[in-house]
Amino acid sequence: MPTQTPDSLTDDRLSPRERTFADRIAEARVLLLIAAPMGLAVGCAIAGYDYVVNELLWKRVTQAPLWAQLSSPALAMLLAGLILQLFRVRSSSMADEVVASYHAPEGQMPTQRAWAKLAASIATMGLGASAGMEGASKWLGATIGSAMQRALNRLGLPALRWDVRRALLTGGSAGIAAIFRAPLSGAIMGVESPYQQDLAHDALLSSLIAAATSFWAFTRLRPATPYFPVTFQYTLSSRDMLVAIPLGLSAGLASHLFLWTLANVRAQFARFPLPIALRTALGGLLLSGLAFIAWRTVGKPVTLQAGLPVANELLRGDYALALCAAIFALKLLATAVTFGAGGVGGLFVPTATIGAALGACWDAALAPSHPGVYTLLGIAAFSGASYNSLLFAAVFIAEATGNVFLAAPALIASTLAFTVSVGVSNSRSQRARRAHAGAAHPSPPT
Repeated sequence: MPTQTPDSLTDDRLSPRERTFADRIAEARVLLLIAAPMGLAVGCAIAGYDYVVNELLWKRVTQAPLWAQLSSPALAMLLAGLILQLFRVRSSSMADEVVASYHAPEGQMPTQRAWAKLAASIATMGLGASAGMEGASKWLGATIGSAMQRALNRLGLPALRWDVRRALLTGGSAGIAAIFRAPLSGAIMGVESPYQQDLAHDALLSSLIAAATSFWAFTRLRPATPYFPVTFQYTLSSRDMLVAIPLGLSAGLASHLFLWTLANVRAQFARFPLPIALRTALGGLLLSGLAFIAWRTVGKPVTLQAGLPVANELLRGDYALALCAAIFALKLLATAVTFGAGGVGGLFVPTATIGAALGACWDAALAPSHPGVYTLLGIAAFSGASYNSLLFAAVFIAEATGNVFLAAPALIASTLAFTVSVGVSNSRSQRARRAHAGAAHPSPPT
């Protein structure tokens, strides 16, 4: 009789119905014994990471004098570069490293210099460069998931043996769910991320369970404040559905502009024959210059850090049309410089802020059914287009605001933006789709 594992409890002596039932029991065992505890571990880790970045560092930066705030990105990028150079971290990518590892033959996250990369990300975000925490949270969750499963596989217990690739993606989904305070969105983003026009469906069930337990653990330790709190109860509007069409198309085109800018900034920095620390320091000086321009133009340094407070100010309608356009341009440039120069962090929240500024332009030019609706649609459409994500962005808007009816116009806007932008992504390791429809990964790597 063959050795039984959670991935295959089949026996030639079993009928097809019995084999299906056995496989379901094995899957349930994986969900309860591996995915659920993995989510708890990831949620606790993300809570600690969030506390260090936002409470110990960024909160103090925002309370500092203006000159210190404007200087903070230069310090952030210098420290991040020094850490990368000192510990010889080869790649500054985080979320993209998860995708690359998922597609790699060994199917596991590199852990040799993980602490150095984590420290570089804390410096990048905690001191104000234009980066978000979701990329690092996905990376940290995937690293924990990969390491946990490799350790379980080495125990040799059939009940705990599982595919490291699925564990990697499950942990990454749990990390996203925790930092976004949105379990369904975390699971969807996790399984959408490896492909541009496909899903890693084999990890969906485990990602849903891990996202739920991770969210629970995170909210026991950190505030469960929604990302985009709104004060209105949205009522579906035919006019909003129509406006979502040109808004989505404009967001798709704008995502091309952003990704083209990011690619060109990367290329320009790569041309400098400088050590990584000097290259990131140069990027940091440019970020401080952009923060100064933002302060002079908008009245505050809106290009700093991920930009979530700015996105919520745009949502409230705090800025006129010209200032919304200025925030769009400045935040786009700041994000491109941060990652083009080698900053370590996530792109989603900065792209959400850019999308919020784009949507706020539509809010300022037109009268939506509810204040801020087009800002939310801009977030869904632009961030979804930049990530080549068809489902995640619209679901996230509904989950993050608590308004399910917003999913309808958000789906229209994000689908059209996805259609216009398809084939272009900020993830260089994404593949178009699985090699064979319905194909699963091979036996679990150990």
